[in-house]
Amino acid sequence: MFGSSKRFKLLALLATLGGALAIFVIACGGGEAETVTEIQTVVVERQVTQIEKVIETVVVEKMVEGKTVKVVETVVVEKPVTRTEKVIETVVVEKSVTRTEKVVETVVVEKIVEGKTVTEIQTVVVEKVVVATAAPSGPSGSLVVAETRIIPAVYLPSKQGGGVEFNYIDWGVMEYLIRAAPHGSGDLPDPAEAVHGIAVSWEADPAGEKVTYTLREGVPFHEGWGDVTAADVAFSFNEGNRTGTRFYRNSTSQTDRWEALDDRTVVIYYKPGEFNPRFIESHWNAGGGNTPIISKKLVDELGEDKALPMMIGTGPYVSKNWVADDEVDLEAFPDYWRADGQPKTKNIKIVAIAEEAVKIAAMRTGEVDIGAISSKFLTQALSDITGSIAYPVGRAQMQVLFFGGNYWAQHWPEENEDVFPREGLKADAEHPWIGDPRDPASMESSQKVREALAIAIDRDLINEQILAGLGGPQFIYWGAVGLDSPFFKESWRIPYDPERAKALLAEAGVAPGTTIPIWIPPDNPAVDSEVGQGVAQMWRDIGLNTAIETTAYAARRPTLVSRSMDIPWMHHGGVGGEPDGSNFGSMRPTGGFSHALETPDGNFGLPDIQSLYFANRTEPDFIKRVQNNQMIMDWAREVMWLSPVVRAQAHYVAGPRVKEWRPHSFAWKDFLSPETVVVE
Repeated sequence: MFGSSKRFKLLALLATLGGALAIFVIACGGGEAETVTEIQTVVVERQVTQIEKVIETVVVEKMVEGKTVKVVETVVVEKPVTRTEKVIETVVVEKSVTRTEKVVETVVVEKIVEGKTVTEIQTVVVEKVVVATAAPSGPSGSLVVAETRIIPAVYLPSKQGGGVEFNYIDWGVMEYLIRAAPHGSGDLPDPAEAVHGIAVSWEADPAGEKVTYTLREGVPFHEGWGDVTAADVAFSFNEGNRTGTRFYRNSTSQTDRWEALDDRTVVIYYKPGEFNPRFIESHWNAGGGNTPIISKKLVDELGEDKALPMMIGTGPYVSKNWVADDEVDLEAFPDYWRADGQPKTKNIKIVAIAEEAVKIAAMRTGEVDIGAISSKFLTQALSDITGSIAYPVGRAQMQVLFFGGNYWAQHWPEENEDVFPREGLKADAEHPWIGDPRDPASMESSQKVREALAIAIDRDLINEQILAGLGGPQFIYWGAVGLDSPFFKESWRIPYDPERAKALLAEAGVAPGTTIPIWIPPDNPAVDSEVGQGVAQMWRDIGLNTAIETTAYAARRPTLVSRSMDIPWMHHGGVGGEPDGSNFGSMRPTGGFSHALETPDGNFGLPDIQSLYFANRTEPDFIKRVQNNQMIMDWAREVMWLSPVVRAQAHYVAGPRVKEWRPHSFAWKDFLSPETVVVE
């Protein structure tokens, strides 16, 4: 057995890790029942002569079976040099019976130029005719997956306060109400395509008071607990929103109740004026962390205490064993309802291995088939694990520094309650980054400190040294808007200027050697702890003393809910999504999670930033919603309320036994889409 990872620690002592090899990453869309995905890898040697470094992108029209198709070819070339090089070519093909479809071919080449190892990346997207191959008749084989941690089994949403319970969905045990078709590109699925879930249709009434869902028939729970009914759906959401809930995606501020009208019809009623036209994002699988559908009958018959550790869902895999921080055993569910999502691997074991070297060693010996590998060790892992392939999983995540303790809201509008001052608002000499909105001098001084801490960060160096150049600098907390977006403003860039940082600290009265704490949660799957450590070192470089706190995210999270969190900390934000969404929703007064910050609401002479968030929940005009977000980011950049650092893409490495895997484009960094994995 794999318990406590002792066996893997021994492997780490025996393993020799090192070397460099080309990196291959793929992203491939999903398909219907008849769709088959095939992965082919070829290693060849050839002569290449090049003169200089050139980036060329060509769009060519070609004839394929009498039809004109477009081919996009992009080549990055290092030259001058003439040499023999090793090329790894991998082709991922989605195909069904004789049809035209897209093929993504990505080649990463390792080569020696003037005594140095460099890489060349060649990517070609083409459309071609393919012929389907026969799929296995049923699930077979076994798979071992290494994750950094395994959270406890907590069945009731109201008790799921850890903030990372989407593993229950990712690993195929439970499901959300709506399932959108997967997009390998990492973009959010189109709501019009979200018809493949427990809900098959929905209708929002013109008055904006309710949404009515029609449910699919014949969706069975595991272990004989019957088929899903509207009563189960209503119970799942109402349970997560009940008084005293710890559910990290509770919607008590907007939702009045869920009600079953009959076995196939369920209605969500919104509080007056709280209807959200983007309601689908709270009920589907594209964002992660929404409400799982659980069995009302199970909870009624067993009682809450006995039901709490039960993991009875409707997904493609049944949980046979779930031990926190140790292992999970999953078995293919023979009665899974979705025809185009039948599990291909019969048994999956997920083991907790925190140490990167241990994980790589276990994969090298073949005891682990798939493992999460950080960008820093990705090249090393691919070099060490013969026949391995790296897959990007989920959208890239921003690594963001939040200056905790700046709670500047006075009023909680949904509850008509004054909440100022919060427990974590400690604007004193020991917390120089926190400003008291009642004191203009405090606000001015704390802004200089936050600015200094932000411009002391060399984002390009962190990307190069910690993310192996696979990420990029990030300047604003608006994931949908990157540097190449038409909505990005140059004024949002954060320069690297350590000398000015020192001057600002001196102006704010912060003496050299002052201790600045930073919390870097070690168990948050979307946070790269080494990025936070790099930030801490850069603060030391400008003369500060940095105290790193490594409390587990699940243990520290209650202070985010209670608004008692009062130190800078590293968290994440999705890169992608929609440019017109409601931003800073987790930075306003609510009864749930916060980022240890609360936006001003027009009191204390500060601007009303909260109103822009609420405006985007109902504003019908796209451009106006984008402009509202730009105003939010203008303000956030001016006061340096938070400081994005870099964007990082999560990668999983699959060993040679894995012949196929099509991970869905969820927002989170976790093993997912287990039903698509094919092993030899």
